[in-house]
Amino acid sequence: MKQEKFLKLQAIHRISGRASHAAFTDLTYYQDQLLCCYRIASNHISGDGHIEIARLTPQAKVVQRERIHLPNADLRDPKLSVDGNGRLWLMAFARFRAVDNQHGYTKMLSWFSDNGLSWSSAHPFGDNHWWLWRIAWLDNQAFGLAYHRPLQQLDLCIGHPHRQMFRQSKPAMSLKRDNLGYPNESALLFGKRKEIYGLVRRDADTFSAQLGVSKPPYTSWHWQDLNTYIGGPAMIRLTEKSALVAGRNWTGCEFKTQLWLLDLDTAKLTPLYTLPSAKDNSYPGLVIQGDILYVSYYSGHCDNQTRVYLACITGIKKLCNIIEQGKV
Repeated sequence: MKQEKFLKLQAIHRISGRASHAAFTDLTYYQDQLLCCYRIASNHISGDGHIEIARLTPQAKVVQRERIHLPNADLRDPKLSVDGNGRLWLMAFARFRAVDNQHGYTKMLSWFSDNGLSWSSAHPFGDNHWWLWRIAWLDNQAFGLAYHRPLQQLDLCIGHPHRQMFRQSKPAMSLKRDNLGYPNESALLFGKRKEIYGLVRRDADTFSAQLGVSKPPYTSWHWQDLNTYIGGPAMIRLTEKSALVAGRNWTGCEFKTQLWLLDLDTAKLTPLYTLPSAKDNSYPGLVIQGDILYVSYYSGHCDNQTRVYLACITGIKKLCNIIEQGKV
């Protein structure tokens, strides 16, 4: 399948404000506006990360920026979601520095907003040292996959980010049980029968991403190997049995920000489009509005500066029609 037959890049806009390093994005559509969150900091691994949230028009014009920061904390990998009541949620992983002879620690934090302009104070949730990558909502309950690097284990968490998220008693994936090393970043989708599809990055052995499915009560998972490395995965539904996937792809000589078509039944992954990207890049967010796919991501392809971009791509309706006709 040739990418130029389906998706067309109409425009790409730099949307991050002034910062030495802007990266790790997510994107949502809320109350007729696009909201993009990302981390701003000195560099990729510095301990001074803040969150910037850009409010954009559908034409990708930035009309407002808000910043969230906490003393002595590095805020990393922010994610946006909307619950069943229409409330907007932001969450991030916080690394707190050692202060006054107290040891440093890590914690998941959440904020909420009813307008996308002003935000609540931070609320800690989840177990220490477990990184809940992103959440999806079902019946106003939050679901997400959390990973623990030393254990090389991935657990499904269920609950609410403003109260608590509880890990299931059985791991979703682990090196010990499944012989699949270091599962970590993830994306989730729900099916018609409330089954969960999980796309998971791995950074050990074959480094290949996995597609899993779990049915209620979500105590067991079936995993299929995608035979492709996908960093910072994002996933959005196209049709009942297909999804659009975005993430960091290794071409054999460099990293690129890539779009794929994913068959949720067969785990077939088909490349669709490679976005302008180079050096440190990817960690996308995805929104579909009509025939337009909006992709937020970061890249160092312009002037060696790590910045956040918003790509506007058309052709989604044609792609969905071709999928429904079984021609892909």
